[in-house]
Amino acid sequence: MKYVNLGNTNLRISVLGLGTVQLGMPYGYDNQAPPPDAEVIRLIQHSLDLGINFIDTAPGYGRSEILVGKACSQLDSRPIIATKLSITDPDRAQFIEGQALRDSIELSLKQSLKTLGLETLDLVQLHSLSTNFTTPELLDLLSQYTQRGWVRHWGVTTYGEAAPLDALNYPDLFCSLQVPSNALDLRMENKVLIRATELGVGRILRSIFLQGVLSSRFHSLPDHLAPLVTLASPLIKIAEDAGIELGELALRFAAFSPYADSAIFGTTSIAELEANIHTLRAGPLPEEVLNAVRTIKVADPSMLNPGNWKR
Repeated sequence: MKYVNLGNTNLRISVLGLGTVQLGMPYGYDNQAPPPDAEVIRLIQHSLDLGINFIDTAPGYGRSEILVGKACSQLDSRPIIATKLSITDPDRAQFIEGQALRDSIELSLKQSLKTLGLETLDLVQLHSLSTNFTTPELLDLLSQYTQRGWVRHWGVTTYGEAAPLDALNYPDLFCSLQVPSNALDLRMENKVLIRATELGVGRILRSIFLQGVLSSRFHSLPDHLAPLVTLASPLIKIAEDAGIELGELALRFAAFSPYADSAIFGTTSIAELEANIHTLRAGPLPEEVLNAVRTIKVADPSMLNPGNWKR
């Protein structure tokens, strides 16, 4: 496993990280239920044995944060755990302000510290931002919790360009961006990831398999997602011509992206976990394959957002 610093921080993380949303709650295009708790703990611990030291979780991921805490509670060497907090109301309709914002942040941080069994949170990411969000009040509050020793570093998880570009106006506070990016969806590269790289802000890629569409599972997509097969067909052809599986192409494309410090993936299967680690050993994709991937034009980019996958 290769390890790199997350942006300009001293957080040394694996180039593959484990995402845990589907370990804590039903998730994916098929709304698959998570495994039993004991299996989740075993999978997390096995990922650490295989060299992954970067785990992404959130209080909003069902039992994910609880199970990550249990899996890591007895370890001599703790992994880097990235968790999250929300600065919007429960309906995600508007941002919280004033005393309510302070109370919400403090409660979330206290709970995460307790649940994960930590004295300081390595990385806390403001969760699921899609618009400009920074205010003097928010920036001051976040800085206070860093000074109090509750949070080592702040980051953001985002959709679209507005929120990450807003965060990049404050690279001394927000040390990392987590954005959706994969071999079919390169939209974040053009402005966001290039800018983050220039500023030394860490880049974490998620949705690298597009919820399983960019893997062998594309054969079993339900009828209402049939358009995604058409969307992915140029990529499938490139993988076939290169003599590799679609999932291998997707993983190697993301994990060795020049715009990424780490690419996170989710799985509920130890066999799939081991296969992904094995795939990483093949190294970067050949240049001709990379060039072919970058020539793909997606006719309907809205289909790259799982939120638009109507049943």
